[in-house]
Amino acid sequence: MSTSNKGFSIALLFGVTAALSGCGENTDELDDKLTHQVNMSFINSLDYMADFHVKKRSISTGYSGLFDSDNIASGDVEANAVGSRYNYSYKVINNMINLGVKDSINANKEERINTTLSNNDDLWVIAWQSSGERALSVIDKKQSNTADVFNVRLFAYGEYDVSIDDKKVLITKKGRVTEFLAVSNCANGLKVANQAIDLCGGNFGASYLLVVDSNGKRVMAQE
Repeated sequence: MSTSNKGFSIALLFGVTAALSGCGENTDELDDKLTHQVNMSFINSLDYMADFHVKKRSISTGYSGLFDSDNIASGDVEANAVGSRYNYSYKVINNMINLGVKDSINANKEERINTTLSNNDDLWVIAWQSSGERALSVIDKKQSNTADVFNVRLFAYGEYDVSIDDKKVLITKKGRVTEFLAVSNCANGLKVANQAIDLCGGNFGASYLLVVDSNGKRVMAQE
């Protein structure tokens, strides 16, 4: 290599290094910018205890290894209960993950999906079932706290009439979450499919996500 070409290569190397370092940022600062964080909370509305799994997704390997024991994010979550909160870190270029739920006892009951993450997402991962078929859904957590009322969203197994103080306000959609509804009577102010939803175990002024089926409330989780 000639001296002039060697000098050009060295100059180019310094230029690339300066660009990657963010014009003076140290390695730790750059690493922070390239690493994103997501929080997940898991809802098991299935009829059995379940484990929730999380694993970085690779196009080449698909779901391989998802249900390995070292990928459990929240284990032994009781039926109709909320599991532990889980923090997931990832590099910006690796923002796709696999999510899975598995019967804690009978490993043959498994369901899986994949999703794309954004920095600082705060998510609900919901395991549910309809007509014998299991499913996983991912929705954003939200809050709409208002004094003296329960503000609730409904995630529904099917299409159900919803009423507040005996006045019909909407019809749910299968596998979808509603907007917030304000309920002032915690005992029987809210009805789904003509079933009274007891909210009295919660706190006035707080926001809740309710997983519901045709028999009423399955899970109540504070947003």
